[in-house]
Amino acid sequence: MMPDLRSDTATNWFQRHPKKTLATVTLVVILAIVFAAEKFLEFNNRRHGIVLEAEVERRYARLKEYRPGTRLLLAFPRNHLPYTDNVFTKQYRVDIDNNGFIAPSRKYDAPDKVIVFLGGSTTECMFVDEDHRFPYVAGQILERDTGAKTNSYNGGMSGSNTLNAIDILINKVIPLKPDVVVFMENINDLSTLLYEGTYWNQRTARSPLETLKKRQLVGKLLKEICIPNLNHAYKNLQKTLSGKEEDEFAGARGKKLIIDRAKMVQDFAAGLRTIVCTCKAWGIVPVLMTQANRITDRPDPVVAAYISRDGGNRGIGYRKFKELYDAFNDTIREVGRQNQVMVIDLAREIPPDKKYLYDLVHFNDAGSQLAAEIIAARLRGIMAPP
Repeated sequence: MMPDLRSDTATNWFQRHPKKTLATVTLVVILAIVFAAEKFLEFNNRRHGIVLEAEVERRYARLKEYRPGTRLLLAFPRNHLPYTDNVFTKQYRVDIDNNGFIAPSRKYDAPDKVIVFLGGSTTECMFVDEDHRFPYVAGQILERDTGAKTNSYNGGMSGSNTLNAIDILINKVIPLKPDVVVFMENINDLSTLLYEGTYWNQRTARSPLETLKKRQLVGKLLKEICIPNLNHAYKNLQKTLSGKEEDEFAGARGKKLIIDRAKMVQDFAAGLRTIVCTCKAWGIVPVLMTQANRITDRPDPVVAAYISRDGGNRGIGYRKFKELYDAFNDTIREVGRQNQVMVIDLAREIPPDKKYLYDLVHFNDAGSQLAAEIIAARLRGIMAPP
């Protein structure tokens, strides 16, 4: 007769828990078999000169978006306070929908009209109350005036340039089947081309491709999946202790710049034409916007301080910067004219002062409201139901 391992005479854990013991042994055997099979196949593949993708590195197209489902409360960055004359005394709520757009976004499951706004921080309007951001307000005005149920999506993100917007347009916007895509860029493209010389740069923060070694990928996933809150707190602590915000162009700061205006304008125009042609190919009405700004012939102290913040040793002064910035807005107008595309000229329609802009180019609540009214007035004919 076999002894009863569950009896009181059992002297160890394995005897007292025979089912758990069997499951543990089975799991260990399976893992050992899997590990042995992996090593055998690795050895065999290497003999034949085969190196699998997972053994080296992975490359990803960098989609400039906020992580879907994110909810944030953001305070105005301390390092930017010298370059604004607005007073920021609160945190701003930012909710991201499940497709990476800034909420409020999708109001209706079956809308009559869909409009998507793409651009950088001047489109996202992060430091404006969430119900005052112009992409949302413009949609509200159009719905009120036309009677069409309207979904208005804010696809702006700080640092995004035209190349990033092309990725967003192809991968996220086209599936929404929008009626209109409104695109506004200038200063992010100008900065990228000025500091890097190309959209396809190799710097980590602005490169359109991200390369991760296998161990980097595993570490990144573990931090973001297992300890996202601790990881976020650690990054904030680093910023607090250093007293600095992340600088995407840190490697180029202080270096004398080589400026090729003709090439910069040519590259920017090519990106704009790509946006326009892609929209038209998919039956979407493209609309371009110039960027409102405070970059005037006689800069106020806030604007002058921002342009000269690197000590004036970059080989570009205020006059040269203004010339390049104005050339980029002119390029938007010219691409629109050549391609018979509507251009909403915010640079000419919004006064260049602190009543509407809290720094060089970013709207405050009043500026965002005025922009929404201008945009809605121009789009009313397009967005009206048939």
